[in-house]
Amino acid sequence: MENITRRNFLRGLFGGLVLLSLPHFGHAETSRSYKRIVVLGDPHLAVRIHQHPEKADQEAIVAAKRAIIGDINAWDDVDAVAVVGDIVEQRGVPEEYRFIKDFFAPLHAPLWVINGNHEFLYEDKRKPDGGAKTASPASWKKKLARYAQFWHLGSRYYTKDIAGYHLIFLSAEGPLPVEIGEEQLAWFEDDLSRHPETTLVFFHGPLKGTLLNYNKSVNTPRGCAQPEGRLQAILSRNPQVRLWVSGHTHTPATNYSYAADGINRYSDTLVDIHNADMDRKKIWTNSLYLYPDHIEVKTYDHHAHAWIPQFDRRYER
Repeated sequence: MENITRRNFLRGLFGGLVLLSLPHFGHAETSRSYKRIVVLGDPHLAVRIHQHPEKADQEAIVAAKRAIIGDINAWDDVDAVAVVGDIVEQRGVPEEYRFIKDFFAPLHAPLWVINGNHEFLYEDKRKPDGGAKTASPASWKKKLARYAQFWHLGSRYYTKDIAGYHLIFLSAEGPLPVEIGEEQLAWFEDDLSRHPETTLVFFHGPLKGTLLNYNKSVNTPRGCAQPEGRLQAILSRNPQVRLWVSGHTHTPATNYSYAADGINRYSDTLVDIHNADMDRKKIWTNSLYLYPDHIEVKTYDHHAHAWIPQFDRRYER
């Protein structure tokens, strides 16, 4: 492989394909017994101005988001960063992607992305109150194509293999905010049939029933992965899927549902790992540590610069 200069790296990042395909860029091989994936939940870049109308708040939130990249770069054991959707601020328009390009430029680790509902579901023009209005299916198709083109994804849904684990990245595509279409469902089921090894699924929407009903949106058709019945049937036939890694609900680490195994557990073999959004001044991220015989999940408080031991979780492979 040719040497990768900083200029080539940046070109690869915003071509997308190079960055997404390099398994260990920026890190020499070590004798570590695990691989580590840092998960970013709902970045909403740059900042949701409708939810944060005060300029000072917007600036503080953007500064907190930028600091996350520095924190990740300071860790010397990160093998990849996975982003579980809603990378754009709100509408998936070009100016949002321009900020995203600048935001991720300093990141050293490979970046694995999936889209959320905000990448495709809404019109370019804001409503009079600053909110987002649902667009037409034709618009959805164009915006999903824009997303895939930006990241140079041959397909919006794809797989990765690392340390004997199989990783599946799924794409929300409507008509409900976190719904998977028939073609993608067939691909998902076929891929699982060919991969009996321990599998992790990354998707924007959580599985139904893996959070308490702490607000009116949780565990509703718009708030959890769809089609619910079809996914339940697929997952029940594939117990090798051990973690479902999600965002969408913006569940903070202060919420009891965030990391309560009895609540997050979907089945005897499957647990939903919820990830808080980044559109806040205090940001948390989860790290997945993939060992030969088990998985550890740990939560980091980037505001306090400290791990939160009570959220440490271990799942046997």
